[in-house]
Amino acid sequence: MTKNQDIISILKNVPIFLDLKPFQLARLATAASIIDVEAGVELITEGNSLDYTYILLEGDMRVEVYVPSYGQVETSHLAPLDICGWSALTPIVRQRTGTVTTVTFCRLIRLDSRILIPLCDEDHDIGFFIYRRIANVAARSFLTTRLQLMNLIVKENHPNLN
Repeated sequence: MTKNQDIISILKNVPIFLDLKPFQLARLATAASIIDVEAGVELITEGNSLDYTYILLEGDMRVEVYVPSYGQVETSHLAPLDICGWSALTPIVRQRTGTVTTVTFCRLIRLDSRILIPLCDEDHDIGFFIYRRIANVAARSFLTTRLQLMNLIVKENHPNLN
């Protein structure tokens, strides 16, 4: 099997891509690579700009945001098939909204937004499937971050509550 066929085989088993046709998976594979990352690596740094979106295939990662006078606050924990780095697919705001660190050894699909964005523009079916999923991921990310920050406010105003 070639490298491209290996990637297509992996993409076929990711729920976000289940409705894509074989030729669309082949096109998507041009933007994808598989990477392995050791535990303890900061994959994404809040505030930085990157060109990749990641889909976790195996392992665990944590997402943190910086809160003034509190430091880093964990907002979510990522498990297989979770997506991070979605802001790479938002051309206007490409600044990272959190820091993502591997907790264990991780295997990920890395999608290059410099290839994927034009591909989504050319093939609206691919674009629809990907951006619908990215919208859900972004909404979940904002909700969990909001809830964590609200918990900090409550603890600050009512220190005896746990």
